Amino acid sequence: MDHLNNAELAEYRLNIAKARTSLACDGMRFTDEEEALFERIAAERLPAAERHERVLAFARARLNVKASAAE
Repeated sequence: MDHLNNAELAEYRLNIAKARTSLACDGMRFTDEEEALFERIAAERLPAAERHERVLAFARARLNVKASAAE
């Protein structure tokens, strides 16, 4: 697995900052859990495919928790 170089990591962090700004325009924000996920991804310098897998796994886990709570 190739890790992000410094320039790629900076671009990833900029994209997350842009996403925060976009959410803020709509009166929303990332949850603390989402922020922690993005920080772990940055700390590990994960490439795009690995980031996508992490985010999907995170989202699926949250959906499963919500579905279980609804039953």
